Amino acid sequence: MKYTLAEFFCGCGGTSRGFTRSGRFNVVLGNDVKAEALRTFAYNHQNDDVPPITIREDIRTLEISQIHNAMKERGVEPGDLDCMIGGPPCQGFSQMRRVEHREKGKIVKLSGYSKLAHDPRNDLVLRYLEVAEALRPKFLVIENVPQMLNHGFEGRLGKLSEIVIEMLEKDLGYKVEVAVLNAADYGVPQLRERAIFIASSIGNASLPPATHADPSKPHLLAQGRLPWVTVGDAIRDLPLPSDKLDEIGGMGLDLYTAPPSIYAAAMRTSSSFPYNHVTRSYKQAILNIIREMRPGQTWDAESKRMRASYDLAIDKLASEQGISSTVARDLLEESGQLNPVFYKNYYSSAYTRLAWDAPALTITANANFLGSGRYSHPEALRGITMREAARLQSFDDDFRFITSDNEHLDSTRTGIGMDMIGEAVPPGLAQAIAEHLATELDAHRSGLQRQEQAKVVYA
Repeated sequence: MKYTLAEFFCGCGGTSRGFTRSGRFNVVLGNDVKAEALRTFAYNHQNDDVPPITIREDIRTLEISQIHNAMKERGVEPGDLDCMIGGPPCQGFSQMRRVEHREKGKIVKLSGYSKLAHDPRNDLVLRYLEVAEALRPKFLVIENVPQMLNHGFEGRLGKLSEIVIEMLEKDLGYKVEVAVLNAADYGVPQLRERAIFIASSIGNASLPPATHADPSKPHLLAQGRLPWVTVGDAIRDLPLPSDKLDEIGGMGLDLYTAPPSIYAAAMRTSSSFPYNHVTRSYKQAILNIIREMRPGQTWDAESKRMRASYDLAIDKLASEQGISSTVARDLLEESGQLNPVFYKNYYSSAYTRLAWDAPALTITANANFLGSGRYSHPEALRGITMREAARLQSFDDDFRFITSDNEHLDSTRTGIGMDMIGEAVPPGLAQAIAEHLATELDAHRSGLQRQEQAKVVYA
């Protein structure tokens, strides 16, 4: 039995990939505003049992009738949708005020409207709930950054999420469970925390049980959980990447350079070598920084180590030549033996390298910029490729990121690709949610069947 899923703010399709990978869901609808992301979503669902309808439009201007008509094309009548999922952006949102578009369609005024509508940052959350009210899915899932649970509203931290829960329970009649889940606890090689709301109209709401754990916590491993998947497990089997052009995508599987880990073997779903394993060029100044970085270390630790080394060199030169420390430092800097950048203060993961033996830190849309986080390869003098980032996000190798909106299947525009990958829900986490919800839907369906059988018997 397969169930139905509609995804809003779908991006390139991380959530829907996880749901289809579970083998229990057909994705019937995907909605987003980004052209390349929606094209990637459609491309990777084209061979599904039921390829989804895609709608590129702002959810605030999207008519409910248009959504119903699209789902009817996929055999889903009003009230029959099994699951609706989406991650309304919660940081900054859009500057387009809701009142500019309220007259375009019949928009239901929920009780929380007066509490949220006057703040334009809440537009997308509110509209998502209004669409849910119209579609009435059995399960409604909201995925967002953990900060959403502490988002201030009317002078109090956390009030936004309280209002969302109140609207789900009182207005829409759902039972709600909320928690912050770490993707690493579900077999994703990345320490990525996300706030997950699961709302159920068919019984109590619950969250999927964790399957993995921090290997430094033996009491969790003793419960049957597996150790976290590491960066080495995820990407060590990938070869040297193409330089700017995706020249090795589509070639033979013999390009893999090492026997796969259990995780990597599960990711090797493509009949040929995957696309998007492309590196970009970096300025020499950036390469000079990451050359000195050791895997898994913070910027504070590495800059402190480098400054200590420089101090010894400064003292030695000053003593040998009878000059001041200031002059000695200037001479070392001019000769390239001292890099002044290590005297600057950056946040902890800036310019740092991934560690082979641990999960990655959060892969974001800025993973194209090495100063924005821990995105440097553990050994090579470069940043990670789109394919490496995808592996760390738990996208399997058959998933291709289309980085242009023209007729070509371009897969080389790293900035656009990283934006899609970093904004996606990890498919591994989505799959865990999908399998959990499918079990709940199975139980509900069995209960309805027993009721029908009982009616026949007593009739």
